[in-house]
Amino acid sequence: MPLKIGLRDDACFETFVTEKESLALAFNGLQGALMQSNGSAFYLYGNSGVGKTHLLQASCRFVTEQGRASVYLPFEDHSLPLIPDVLAGLEQMPLVCLDDMTHIIGQPKWEKSLANLIIKSSVQGHTLILAGQLPINDWNLATTDLAKALMTVLPIEMHALEEKEEIIFALQRHSLRLGFELPNDVGNYLIKTFSTDLQELLAVLKLLEQATLVEKRRLTLPFVKQVLNAKLPV
Repeated sequence: MPLKIGLRDDACFETFVTEKESLALAFNGLQGALMQSNGSAFYLYGNSGVGKTHLLQASCRFVTEQGRASVYLPFEDHSLPLIPDVLAGLEQMPLVCLDDMTHIIGQPKWEKSLANLIIKSSVQGHTLILAGQLPINDWNLATTDLAKALMTVLPIEMHALEEKEEIIFALQRHSLRLGFELPNDVGNYLIKTFSTDLQELLAVLKLLEQATLVEKRRLTLPFVKQVLNAKLPV
């Protein structure tokens, strides 16, 4: 069995927000596959910070909460002793999520192990979700085995949130998960002060969570300004 990888506390379907209808439909299809266990395979791709790892870990949490087993493996984590044989036998797991695929593509042993996993997981009726930055067509494959197996994998392109209202909505979902409410005026202030990059804003939200716990205060705009003026360098 592979090493157990901890899931982020905020990685759940409730905190995932998308503003594109096509992605929402694909997301619904992915959730349906997790509930039905129909042997589907997906590949999430897009730039860093668009939510690929979030969805992988949210899928693992969803399946685990249903009492079924799952595995999440991030290939970018070089501290893990990952070798191609780690994929052997994973087709027995109801859900396998493999992150950062570009770190193994182009390596024949890894590609053959992955091809076997894709085929065997489908036969077992189990779900496989892959994630990476490049479209599958841009993968520099070393084997025909993987090229054939990938024909059964559904690619889903992911995009960063752009609309201010949707970004605030995402922050509000995360804040509720953390145990406090984020008013709209605070959300607007954070975007104006920092950026529209959701990952950066979530880091600030984590800082505000700590402040609310210490001070035992609601998150109001004056309180947020006070906290950020004290915490952030001028």
